[in-house]
Amino acid sequence: MFTNLTLRQKFIIQAVLILLALLYLVPLSNVVISSFAVSGFRNYTFLFTSGFPVIRMIFNSLFVSFMQVSLILLVASPAAFAFSKIRFPGKNALFLLIMLTMSISMLCFITPLFQTMKFLRWINTYPALIFPAATFWMPVAILILRNYYDSLGTELLEASMIEGAGFFTIWSRIYGPLSRPATVNVIVFAFINSWNDYLNPLLFSRTEEMRTLPLAVVSLTSSIHGARPEVIYACLVIMAIPSIGVYMIFQNQLGEGMTSGAVKG
Repeated sequence: MFTNLTLRQKFIIQAVLILLALLYLVPLSNVVISSFAVSGFRNYTFLFTSGFPVIRMIFNSLFVSFMQVSLILLVASPAAFAFSKIRFPGKNALFLLIMLTMSISMLCFITPLFQTMKFLRWINTYPALIFPAATFWMPVAILILRNYYDSLGTELLEASMIEGAGFFTIWSRIYGPLSRPATVNVIVFAFINSWNDYLNPLLFSRTEEMRTLPLAVVSLTSSIHGARPEVIYACLVIMAIPSIGVYMIFQNQLGEGMTSGAVKG
């Protein structure tokens, strides 16, 4: 993409990217430095030994994130394969309808969603933290995976059907494994979205034992620990580590999964 640019154009692009990076690095570095103020590393140990349920909140965040990612992949991958490779009546209209849901903010559904969770008696339970958020992120996953399946062509599908394989077998044994780059994209972005989710836990959790880590800052601020802002900063650092770690681990595969669908092969 950038191979035909002049040296001056590359320099301008790099300068802009550096400025954008500083917009994130400066506040992040300030949070890290502030987390060691006054007592140093003891701010982190105090967070885990003061009786505040931060370990429970970390577990809730990990469990909810894992379940959301699993649910998204379980539904989005075969759905994307069907939209890409299987012909059925109303396919394009249904796909367009699903994509249109991406333009609707979740804020529009707060009241009916809360009433639904209350009717199902899911308030302050894990299903309420998992299903709504996973459902709202599902169209993005379907779009990413469908674009990748489109780039794979139909030769493998036709050859497998000649051998007598069904659609489920073709998806699970051939197209599913081949879609690893796109699947990694879905895993990374779905995990980050779930890990940083604030609205759903705020709506559906009622006790600290069911809260996730993004709500820990609110709990710390409103409790006696709020008198020690360095502890709150330490909590923010802990909250940022998993998202950064997941991104760093899979960063080499992210670009391939996002751009493969741009050219159909």
